[in-house]
Amino acid sequence: MKFLNKSVYKVIFFIIATALMLYPVMPNDYISSLYPVNLNDKVEHAGVFFILSLLLNRASATRGHRLRNVVVLSLFGVVIELIQHFIPHRSTSLNDALANIAGILIFQLLFSIYLFSIKRKQIRSKKIE
Repeated sequence: MKFLNKSVYKVIFFIIATALMLYPVMPNDYISSLYPVNLNDKVEHAGVFFILSLLLNRASATRGHRLRNVVVLSLFGVVIELIQHFIPHRSTSLNDALANIAGILIFQLLFSIYLFSIKRKQIRSKKIE
């Protein structure tokens, strides 16, 4: 089932990715005022990268692209953390980078299970015919 075409997913992905590049340079007070929900920091990191992984996969969903997406998004998550090392009042966190990667991998695992279940249903329906 297609909700949006690949171009729309790419645009949404790049808007969120651009916002994430600006995130490390914003003061913590400003971020808190923009984002009133108080979840666990690692859950937030994993959730954002889960969504980025979903968007990027919807924009380019071949098997080869999925591996590329994991690598590129993982590097992006690490780079965002490294940038924070050079920003006053911010700090680099290995745990945040790992949470970013965990969000990506959780999406890929769930997406793989989803694809497997679709394939299994198709095989079962062919056996019935």
